[in-house]
Amino acid sequence: MDGFSVLIAIAAFVLGLVALHKMSRLETRVAQLRMQIDQLLAEAGRSGMADLRETAAAAGPDLAPSAPIAAEAVTEPPAVEAPPDLGVVEALQPSAPPPVRDMEQTLASRWFVWIGGVAIAIGGLLFVKYAYDNGLIPPTLQIILGVLAGAVLVAAGELVRRKGTSRLRTADDYVPAALSAAGLAILFASIFAAYALYEVIGGFPAFIGLAGVALGALALSRWQGPFIAALGLLGSYVTPALIPSAEPSAWGFFAYLLIILAASFAVLRGRNWWWLGYLALAGAGAWGLLWIKGGIFVADHVWPVGLFALALGIVGVFGLKGRAILDDDSGHLTGPGSMSQPLFIALASLAVAVLLLAILVEQTRHAQPALMLMAAAVLAMTLLAWFSAGLSPLAPIAGLLMLIVLMAWPEVAFHTLAFDERGFWSSVPGPGAGHFLSWMLAGAVAAALVGVVGNLRRSEPLAWAVLAAGGAFFFTWGAWARVDMLLSDTAWSLSALALAAILLAGAWLSRDALVGQPRNTAAGVLAAGAAALLVFALDRHLDGVWLTLAIALLAATYAAAARSITAQLMGGIAAALGSLTALRLFLSHELWSDDRNLPMGQHWVIYGYGIPVILFLLSSRWLRAAGHARSAVALEGISLGLAISLVSLEIRVLIGGGYLYDQPQFLELSAHILTWLGAAYGLMHRQRIYSSFVSLWGSRALIALSVCVILGFTLFRYNPALTEEPVAGNMIFNALLLGYLAPAILIGLIAQRLEVVDWQRLKPAAGVLALVLAFVYVTLQTKRIYQGPVMMAQSLSPSESYAYSAVWLAFALGLFVAGIRLGRQFVRLAGLGVMALVVVKVFIADMSNLEGLFRIASFVGLGLCLVGIGWLYQRFVQQPVGTAS
Repeated sequence: MDGFSVLIAIAAFVLGLVALHKMSRLETRVAQLRMQIDQLLAEAGRSGMADLRETAAAAGPDLAPSAPIAAEAVTEPPAVEAPPDLGVVEALQPSAPPPVRDMEQTLASRWFVWIGGVAIAIGGLLFVKYAYDNGLIPPTLQIILGVLAGAVLVAAGELVRRKGTSRLRTADDYVPAALSAAGLAILFASIFAAYALYEVIGGFPAFIGLAGVALGALALSRWQGPFIAALGLLGSYVTPALIPSAEPSAWGFFAYLLIILAASFAVLRGRNWWWLGYLALAGAGAWGLLWIKGGIFVADHVWPVGLFALALGIVGVFGLKGRAILDDDSGHLTGPGSMSQPLFIALASLAVAVLLLAILVEQTRHAQPALMLMAAAVLAMTLLAWFSAGLSPLAPIAGLLMLIVLMAWPEVAFHTLAFDERGFWSSVPGPGAGHFLSWMLAGAVAAALVGVVGNLRRSEPLAWAVLAAGGAFFFTWGAWARVDMLLSDTAWSLSALALAAILLAGAWLSRDALVGQPRNTAAGVLAAGAAALLVFALDRHLDGVWLTLAIALLAATYAAAARSITAQLMGGIAAALGSLTALRLFLSHELWSDDRNLPMGQHWVIYGYGIPVILFLLSSRWLRAAGHARSAVALEGISLGLAISLVSLEIRVLIGGGYLYDQPQFLELSAHILTWLGAAYGLMHRQRIYSSFVSLWGSRALIALSVCVILGFTLFRYNPALTEEPVAGNMIFNALLLGYLAPAILIGLIAQRLEVVDWQRLKPAAGVLALVLAFVYVTLQTKRIYQGPVMMAQSLSPSESYAYSAVWLAFALGLFVAGIRLGRQFVRLAGLGVMALVVVKVFIADMSNLEGLFRIASFVGLGLCLVGIGWLYQRFVQQPVGTAS
């Protein structure tokens, strides 16, 4: 008994300190304001309003009355009963209260009062203990005296409060609450002692008595302040722990918790003790969780626990403001800064209720009654979203919560690795598979229908569109992911197509862009959900290349529909489907293994890539006409990439031998380079006519790729003179022509238009590369004539060495002449550079390696060419002396 009484005394004292610390500053300030108003009223009664206006004028220039008002005050002074101006009262308030007076007031009227109340409570408890230890009076009389003492103190506190209100009201009147708190503590301790120590009363009467005291304290707090409310709430939630029952009744216990919760919110109405609401919810949720997980729960407790959770949510939402919680002034979920405290408490109650129901579902292993109660909570959240625009995000949140609860169903199916006739991955339905499928499909249909109707009828359509699109797809996909064996592929496809039709109907009915941006976006979200469902349906029946082509056709369909359904996301959906098509074509290994069984065999890329190329090119035009410029550019770029890939893959088949042949040969690599350079030149030409992102960056990327491959592979890694691989083709038309001469011509043409892609500073580099390729071609072609298809770099005969000098001389002379005819100095300089190389070769290599007529011919030929170049330069390039430049 001694420890128990000390514990109650300490708890009461601590709670008093916490509550009073929060209230001290505000209540002191209010009391000072009332005192100053009383003083002003008295001064106004003695000197009239004119003196008060003069005081206001002295307080500051902004508070001085205007001239007409001052004159009116002189001629007709107002009656004494007129209240003073509140602005004047605020101006006359002192900036800070006297600190000595505040400390005196705090000690005298606050702390001493509460310490006295705690002392009274301790004294009463010590009296009970003393009487118990010394046997002065019978236990029954001790309990009666304790109850009477507690009741007298509570009554005294209320009497003091009522008499205090008849006088001057002050905010520092803590005497009533202190007396009542002491009385409540004595009542609580006496009733508990009657049950636990003296065994005068049984458990049920003790429970009723303690609960009555606690609830009475909650009711009394409406008049005597927040500390009494905290004491009552604490006593209410502690009572079940102090008076345990051997056979607890779930209905009675949760009815008791609901009464406490309702009483707490009734006390809180019209008050700003928000902590009381949160503590009431926390206590109710903690007891509910303890009941479910504490070993008390049995199957028959599903309904009392579930109904209590639903009632908790209802009380928490409507307990403070009633239906007004749905008004716009309560705030919006998307703007937490605008949310009021009643709305925060409402959301907290929903969270506690849903948490209890989810744990209840998990505890019962997804029993049907528990799922029905969870569905009722989800429906209630959806209704709140329906009737309040600020709570509209609750609709998709409710759908997501239901999806999570259903996907956590443990006994749905069992998936194991197997190596038998059922396949590598075996799925076996569990006992809950049928119920799971029904719940999931019902959730998909409900989400689609409710979301579409909400999108059309409510003022916040985006949240409802998210519910419809996300719910329809994820409920369907989740059901298939776990119990795909319960339905055929046709049934899954038909289900997805039906849901997609509902979403597309909603998008079509809300397609008008003039309705506004939110509804426009909502229509796009519905269309996106339908696209996901359509891809899911296609995947159930198609595979490989055919699924890829179907997705490409779906992308084109969305692009064409963008002109009718004027939603901003339509272009993005088409581009996303086009990207999915490209990813499947580029990355799916499944496509490369089926080429032997497809029409046209390995040449399936002609339609496998060609059809998407055409569809995406048309789609880009349709999207551009509908105002989806970015999506149009994306599909145009995908179309270009697929077209280049189509040509490259056909080259791979025709020249390289097939897709699975890993090592490309020189001829195949040359063909790829020509394809890339040709596409780059075409894009540059298009860029001159119609500037676009795809043309600009596509040409840049292709040029850079081609140059990298030429420098890294054509000139070195796969050079036939270095690899000694046979050169395909005959003596004239062979791989060297495609590998060096053709790229040199294309690079020369590209160099003339580099300003189109803002690369004009790279013209000299491009010219040098074209010159190098042409020089390598004439050199290797000469070697091909002398050595045949298989060429060796180190094998040189005198005639072959002389042939190089002759060919290079002819090449240099040709460049010089071409530079003269075209009027291009850099071409003439290139010819002179090659001529310088020939000079070095003749005087160093030919002088030592050639003999006889080959040496004579080498020098004579070089001399004639040098003299000829000088004559040509003087005749056609150098201007006569005295001629204006």
